[in-house]
Amino acid sequence: MVSCLLLQALVAAPATAEGVDGLQRAPVAAVTQDALGQKGDQNAQTALFLPFDAQTGIAAFWSGPDFIVVADQPVPAMMRASGGTGVFSGLTVTVLDHATLLRIPLPQHPVLRLSRQKEGWQLQAPEPASLQKKDGQTALAPSGAAGAAAAPGSAAASTSASTPAPAPAPATTSTSATTTTAAATSASAGSSSPSSSSTATLSSVGAALAGKPSSGGGGVSASLHTITAQPAPGYVLFPLQQPGHEFELPDPATGARLLIATSRTASGGVAQAQHAVGYSVRPTLEGVVVEADADQIVMQGTAKGAVLRAVSLHPVPVGLPLPEQVTEASRQKDWQWFGLQEASPATLAAEREGKLAALAKASARQKKAATFAAAQAAFASGAFQKAATLLADMPETTPDSGSASAGAPSTQRPEIALRAASALLAGNLKGARALVAPEWISLPEFHLWQGLYGLYAGQNSQRTAILLAAGFAQAQHYPAPLRDRIAPAMALYIARYGTPATVRMMEPLPDGPAYDLPRALLQAREGKTETARVALENLTASDDAQRAAIARTEIVRLMQDADLIAPDMAADVYRKLLKGENGASPAPADIRTLTAVGLAHALIRNGEPKVALSVLEGLQPSADVPEDVLAEAYRAALYRLVFNGASASLGLPPGSEEELSVTQRTALVAQGLPHVPDGAEKAKLLLGYGRLLLEAGHADTAATAFSQAIAMQADPQARAEGEELLAQAAMQAHQLALAQMALDHAVSPLMPDDLAARKAYDAARVAQARGETEKAQALLAHDESDAGLDLRGQLYEADHRWADAVLVVGRLASRGLPQDGALTEAQRALAFRLATDAAAARDWETLHRLKDWLAGRTLGRERDALFTLLLRQMPRSAASH
Repeated sequence: MVSCLLLQALVAAPATAEGVDGLQRAPVAAVTQDALGQKGDQNAQTALFLPFDAQTGIAAFWSGPDFIVVADQPVPAMMRASGGTGVFSGLTVTVLDHATLLRIPLPQHPVLRLSRQKEGWQLQAPEPASLQKKDGQTALAPSGAAGAAAAPGSAAASTSASTPAPAPAPATTSTSATTTTAAATSASAGSSSPSSSSTATLSSVGAALAGKPSSGGGGVSASLHTITAQPAPGYVLFPLQQPGHEFELPDPATGARLLIATSRTASGGVAQAQHAVGYSVRPTLEGVVVEADADQIVMQGTAKGAVLRAVSLHPVPVGLPLPEQVTEASRQKDWQWFGLQEASPATLAAEREGKLAALAKASARQKKAATFAAAQAAFASGAFQKAATLLADMPETTPDSGSASAGAPSTQRPEIALRAASALLAGNLKGARALVAPEWISLPEFHLWQGLYGLYAGQNSQRTAILLAAGFAQAQHYPAPLRDRIAPAMALYIARYGTPATVRMMEPLPDGPAYDLPRALLQAREGKTETARVALENLTASDDAQRAAIARTEIVRLMQDADLIAPDMAADVYRKLLKGENGASPAPADIRTLTAVGLAHALIRNGEPKVALSVLEGLQPSADVPEDVLAEAYRAALYRLVFNGASASLGLPPGSEEELSVTQRTALVAQGLPHVPDGAEKAKLLLGYGRLLLEAGHADTAATAFSQAIAMQADPQARAEGEELLAQAAMQAHQLALAQMALDHAVSPLMPDDLAARKAYDAARVAQARGETEKAQALLAHDESDAGLDLRGQLYEADHRWADAVLVVGRLASRGLPQDGALTEAQRALAFRLATDAAAARDWETLHRLKDWLAGRTLGRERDALFTLLLRQMPRSAASH
């Protein structure tokens, strides 16, 4: 792994292989440098080398006055790269658990160029001298292979791009994220080579797309190779040849929710801003960045790129309109492709046997069609494993069903759909991955199957519950063998994790024993605790071992939530369920995760977060415990470790906390943090973790934690609080530049008075450390807090302004020195400080009053002796006063 960023001169880009992105014939090699280096001091400020290897995707875009580069891998060594030189001197690096965030303040928004090199990426800010006038447009002067007018087929033409200020020409509002590339089309029409390109620096994104010249400001590359959004019914695809990962971050400038998709190769970025209902697509230099106004807008990764869609019971329009779902079941594609028919289970079983018999007699020419027909009959009759086995023996139409696209021929899609659905219900998630391909979003009848994939894969519970609830009525109309296989599992999931709105989609819940378990959970949610308890008690005796095991676990959770059982007793019961003690059989393998998470929560409530973390270790998301529910268990344990002083407010029993030192607690938190997803909740956790680190004297690590929290926090006030804490940590770590930068960023329209006072105090401390005494005094002029008075006193003492020091330290002593009783060590030190300041100022009156106030109480043997000497210096008139 590279140790840090490498600053180097603006020189000719190294040769790269030809191809669409300059990397097709010569894959990007892993980075080999392992030390910080500089080349060409003369122009070092104009280029910044980003040593991200071939497996790391990036996105690059403007956020207010800052240029942001996000890498989708954590690179801890890059922390040392903060504070570059020249135009990049304000560079800061924040390493998150799953990403690396580079923030470069560039208020003037210079023209920037980003190109993929063999060993990483190079970000360039060409100097004005390198700009020329050409054909009425401002163009980048040629620079080796990365010149402004690359030859047709040149890799440099396809691996570099430029970026504008984030104020593009007005974009047409629409309900889809279509991004047109008029300039690219125009350039293509005039060239015989599809890879021909010229890099023209324009002042606005809109002008670049229109192919029109413009003047001034930053620029964007009018390159052939940009990310062009492809709208389809229900979604928008942003194609990427080598997509990275997708994640969310708040906009550093505004706090807006950003959905980011990275690219591992040069894609040219998104050229033009696009505004639509609930979201907008930002211009980027690399990758895809969507500002999502609606929570229902999500981005998911596919082999073909990033997919933007809305997941809601009432989704906003994304992409093209979805087709109307036909009301007649037999005409729906799931019924046609799965071979479903309205018939009794006996009839369907007979149909299956008939198709299997026909398959056995089929000729080689008829074999494939007969196999598919037999698989359809097996699936419709509930023999899902048989269907999967038959399809496994039949050659696939496409080499990779997981990469199937909306453009797949209609003859292939039934086979892809049946293979995926059969694999899913046979327990083969890998074989079912075709269901996450974007093509199924365009078919409303397959949203249910995407929900089922999310259920069995343990994906986000809220999104999965929405897809399942929207398809619950559809599942009820399936033939009995298929309906009875999926509908009860759907109902149980929605009863556990669905919102009230998704729960209402199941009303009325069907009758029958298969729905008794979700019915009991719904009764518990409605507050009918006793009714639910009795129902779960009855279900513990069920002949269905899985249903009985779930009921045993759920009844413990119900009783604990209703305070009918103490946390320690709940933990004991969960342990017995896992071990199969007291006559109960051990929990089945697929239920053990649910029981283990219940045990972890009981341990957390009992003040045993360390043991809870050991229980959670190694658990994986499942149908019963989705990824976000498992992450919440980790978060609860870490909250208990960080905020253990809040036991009473959390409803925890007093005196039950594990005896852990601060060092032990911080070590456990560090191990558990990667299991908590980024967001506001994790930011709060990181702020508390940073305070613990400061308490333990680890200022550098605390500064890292505070920086991470700031990057995840959308609320301006919360970000300002994090910046103030970062300033404190930076000062303790003797990083004055970082402390000043944090204070500069600590702004909020509604900053509380106490936070404003702390910020002023921190700024005064920075000024003091820099020797700027007058500035520090001005900042503290109205600070009457103990810390503010203490620092003001230190400043006056340092300047030998003893009379002023007496006034400030005297106010501090009037608050802190009791009239009677023994003094603490801090109080003794304060009293002696006032005495020495008063003696230096020859303020005998203050010294005399202090003597009377102390009334013979000791300051310690050495201080008592010195205080006596100070008193002897008083003139007789003052002493007898």
